[in-house]
Amino acid sequence: MRLILSIGLVLAVAKAAPGQNPGQHVQVNVTLVSTVVRGDTIGINYTVQSTAASTEKLVAFFVDAPSRVKKIPRPAPVIDWSTDSLWAGRPIAQWTVLTLLNPGATTPQLYYESVGLPGILTYWAGGDFPPPPVDDAADAQARPDLLATEMINGKTVGVDPWPVDRTSKALIARLRTLTQTSCAVPLKWVTVASLCTSLITYLDQAETYRAAGNATKAKSSMATYIKALTGKTAGTFATGVTNPGYWLLKPNADIVVSKL
Repeated sequence: MRLILSIGLVLAVAKAAPGQNPGQHVQVNVTLVSTVVRGDTIGINYTVQSTAASTEKLVAFFVDAPSRVKKIPRPAPVIDWSTDSLWAGRPIAQWTVLTLLNPGATTPQLYYESVGLPGILTYWAGGDFPPPPVDDAADAQARPDLLATEMINGKTVGVDPWPVDRTSKALIARLRTLTQTSCAVPLKWVTVASLCTSLITYLDQAETYRAAGNATKAKSSMATYIKALTGKTAGTFATGVTNPGYWLLKPNADIVVSKL
C-alpha cells in the first residue's frame, strides 16, 4: 500500500498494474462504539473489522477530519500502531496497523477527538501489498491521489466543524438535514420510512415551540425524537435505526437540547 507516514514509514511507492488495484482488496465493517460530547469537543470510538472477504491484510484506516484532530492516542498495544492527524497537509484522523490485520479480525477501539459536531464524513481503508520493482521514470512523475487509487472508501460518522451560527434554530435545521440524509439513499442509516417521517415531525414541532418561546415544550419534542431512536433496552437502537444513524443523530439531538 502506498502510504508514507509522518514517522517515516514507507510501505510502498509505485504505480499499480492496470486492473489489479492493489490496496483496494479489503472489505471492512466500521462500527461506532460511542460518540462522546464534551463541551464543544466530540470524541469518537470506532472498531473496524476486516471481513473474511478481504484478500489483503488491512494496513490503514483514515477518517476525514475537516476541523482538525485535537487528540488521537495510539491503540493498545501501542507498539503495533501508528497514528497521525495529517495526510499531505489534509486534516485526517489516521491509524496504521504496523503488524497488519488479517481478514476476519477486528481492530481495538480507535479513538480521536475534534472540536465540532458529529457529521457525515468519508473514511478510507487500505490493504497491504508487496511493493513492485522501482521505476525511476514513473517515480519522477506526479504521484496520484493514493486515497483514491489504493484505498477503498465509504461514509461514517466523524466530526464536522461548528457552524458559524450556533443558535438552537440553526442546529435544529442542521439536524433536520442530517435526518433527511440519513433516511435517504445512499446512506439509509434509518431504514423505516414511517420512523423517518416521525423524526422530521418531532424536529418541526421542536422548532415551532422554540420560535414561540416555549423552551419546555421544545425540549419535550426533542426528548421524543431521542426516544424514537433508542431501543427498549440499554445499548440498543430502535427498529430501523442503524449503528451510524444512532451515533450521528442522537448526540446532535443532545446538543440541540443543551442550546434550548
